[in-house]
Order: sequence, then structure tokens, then C-alpha cells
Amino acid sequence: MTTSDGIDGRRAAAAFREHGAVLARVCMALVGDSAAAERALERVAAEVGAARFEACQEALVRLLAMARLACSEQLSHMPLRASVTVAPDAAEGPARVRAALGLLRPTEREAVVLKVVGGLDTAQVADACGIDLMTARARLARGVSQLVEEERAR
Repeated sequence: MTTSDGIDGRRAAAAFREHGAVLARVCMALVGDSAAAERALERVAAEVGAARFEACQEALVRLLAMARLACSEQLSHMPLRASVTVAPDAAEGPARVRAALGLLRPTEREAVVLKVVGGLDTAQVADACGIDLMTARARLARGVSQLVEEERAR
């Protein structure tokens, strides 16, 4: 079904398939758990057929916005971690990156992941998060600054 103000469900599903790898990486970076990331992706896949993408929105930005919300829901069902630690054998690699991202506030983590992993520019990050451009810039700056400080302390 095509709407006069958006992209039809078939095109949205095709966009999901085209950007599936990026969506999966973003979900994994946001939730840090493969099962929760898979559940978030399943939710996005279920919603994408009924989604009405506005014609002015890029499909990837809209899909990442949907994934961000699905990941937030998954995180709300997960137990809180008192602290994030890195196992000695994981000093380099994905576990260390997930641990560093886990130190960020959720809003900053979302912005950094959408920019670095999702490949969005700052304006697209703002659009995907539903915030203004200056807020997106501030979240990115704080997040990157904290990651740099964490790396220096290492």
C-alpha cells in the first residue's frame, strides 16, 4: 500500500533488508546482548511493514530511529549492571568497546552509536533521536569526550 505522504510497506521492507547489517550492529552496540539485539531487530522487522516513512526522511535514518526505540525497550527489561568491567582476556576487541559504551549515559551512547556504527551525520542523528541539532552535537561531544578519557585512563 502506498500512501501519498510516504513510502509503501514493500519499499520499507526492502530498505530493512538493504540496511539489515547496519541495524544489527547498531542494536548489538546499544544493548550489548545478542539475544536482546535479535529481539529488537524482530520488533523493527514486524513494525516496518506497517511503517509510513515520510517522503522527506531517509530510510536508514527512519529504520535506525525504530531500532533505537526497540533497543530502549529491550534495555528496560534487562537487569541493571552495577558496573561495567572488562575481562583481562578481552582487553582488545568488541568486549572492551561494549564496556566503554556501557559507561556512557544512554542518550550519549545512542548518539555515538548512531554516528559511529550507524554511519549517520549529526543532523541525521538528531532526526533519528527526535532532538534538535545542538542537542545532538552536545551528546556526541560529551560521549566522545568520555570515551577518549576512558581510553587515556587505560
